[in-house]
Amino acid sequence: MDKRSTRAGVEDRWHRQPRRNEQVGWPADGGSEGPLWCTDPRHGTPGTLVTTLRHGQGMRWLARWVDHDGKERSKAFERKAQAQTHIAAVTTALTTGTYADPKRGSVTFATVAEPWFDSKSGRKPKTRAGYRCLLDVIVLPRWGQIPLRDISHEDIQAWVHRLSTDPGMRQRKASKAPTDGSHLGLSAARVVQAYQVVDQVLRFAVRAKYIAVNPAEDIALPRKASPEKMALTHDQVRQIADASRELAPMVYLLAYSGLRYGECAALRCGDVNVMRHRLDVSRSVTAVAAMGMVEGATKTHQARSVPLPAFVMDMVAEQITDRSPSDLVFPHHDGSWIPRDWFALRFEKACAAVGLTGVTPHTLRHTAGSLALSLGASVVTVQKLLGHLSPVTTMNVYAHQLPDDFDNLSAALDAAARTAGS
Repeated sequence: MDKRSTRAGVEDRWHRQPRRNEQVGWPADGGSEGPLWCTDPRHGTPGTLVTTLRHGQGMRWLARWVDHDGKERSKAFERKAQAQTHIAAVTTALTTGTYADPKRGSVTFATVAEPWFDSKSGRKPKTRAGYRCLLDVIVLPRWGQIPLRDISHEDIQAWVHRLSTDPGMRQRKASKAPTDGSHLGLSAARVVQAYQVVDQVLRFAVRAKYIAVNPAEDIALPRKASPEKMALTHDQVRQIADASRELAPMVYLLAYSGLRYGECAALRCGDVNVMRHRLDVSRSVTAVAAMGMVEGATKTHQARSVPLPAFVMDMVAEQITDRSPSDLVFPHHDGSWIPRDWFALRFEKACAAVGLTGVTPHTLRHTAGSLALSLGASVVTVQKLLGHLSPVTTMNVYAHQLPDDFDNLSAALDAAARTAGS
């Protein structure tokens, strides 16, 4: 059967036009000529309407329309103007493609959240595990059983505020409590992550025509703190490496290559080009809840070639001597990948032994970028070294590491002005 085309209109449920040969009244003289009968099947007697069986019962005006799927929908109103306003809005939505079936909006948030999660099957296992944790621990307990049409902008804003300020939210163990007392609830970063999941699910619901608009748009979010990142000096790197003992080659490689920890842990002997002093970086490994260590593509899904200073390459070359290309450069005691936590614990002890605090394995990556820039490397070169997708990212992270730029600029402008005036 052919699908009905879209259309819309307003109908009076209490009155209708008379049908052909239907009695519509009596003459004004009292009926000497008998009853009046409808002779026009389209309009009946001018000004005459016939009451329906539902006259005086329920709401009088019915807005009726056919959607893009050919399904007829309707909604009753007390007043004709209300029905006409609704039909005008429906007609606009049908025309612009923003229409959503009101009945589909009755499904719960959880009903849509699962197919949204399934649509992320192409994401990295750790990313999917993060989504799953946010859904199960923070999002679904609040929104899971709420019909989509009942979720309002105000409710989402209130929820975000509660996540940030309610100490009870920390009891869910979804995030570590901040130690500086700046938040009573979850950390700003965790709140933003939870909100982003809700926003993405509702965006999915809009695309799937469950709802017409996303109530999570333009929510005010807590501002994430951006602490200044520490960069080590060459001497500090040496001190930490010496204190790290057997992990020294790994410390040096991280500090001078700029690799992410997962990229370093996933390096295999075949990725090392000793003659060219290069590392071929195409994989990364990370710990995923309930899955253990999982190897996959790099964070940006891009492979890159990274240079190593000769003295670091000499250490790496010694590591891989007489080993198979498929072997890990830095294997754990059982031959598998070295977990980040295992490395971080020993790295932290080495830093404490030389009197350095606030240093993490990621500090070594930041050190590589800072040292390269301080020696005159261009932003684009450092971008390629670190594997950033855009030089804008590199500039945002490292621009403040070049405090002498303003001094150099003012000196150059002074010299130019003096030369022009002489």
